[in-house]
Amino acid sequence: MFRFIFALFFLLSTATLCWSHDLQYEVANANVIVLNFFYKDNSKFSYEGYEVYAPEEKIPFQVGRTDKLGRMTLLPDRQGIWRIKIFSKDGHGLDFTIEVGKDRVLKQTQKPLFARYLNIFVGLGIILGLFGILKLFFRKKDS
Repeated sequence: MFRFIFALFFLLSTATLCWSHDLQYEVANANVIVLNFFYKDNSKFSYEGYEVYAPEEKIPFQVGRTDKLGRMTLLPDRQGIWRIKIFSKDGHGLDFTIEVGKDRVLKQTQKPLFARYLNIFVGLGIILGLFGILKLFFRKKDS
């Protein structure tokens, strides 16, 4: 009888040790922010590093690499201004912010400087180009 109790105790104690190393998972549908990164020629910014900082935090909230399609996902835990730094080993990258509103839904994104003022840069380029062409045709000849 003693051997039976000892064997039962031994089996139960080793079984609980095995359960303590069992990895669990859960699948949930949630409002996830998906960011796509790509170069100007539409090639993907694949497998490149990024860091995400929560509002008013110095330690990254999330660190990782983009997937094969140049995407990263973010499931913020609070509203506010989130900072995202994405970079490659060859020096390409961005440092920008997004605003997450109530219910942790994307409210606003900050575009890079060139993207925000693209129309102004194009307009100035056209004007300067026209003046350059006019100067070629109507220049005074030195005698």
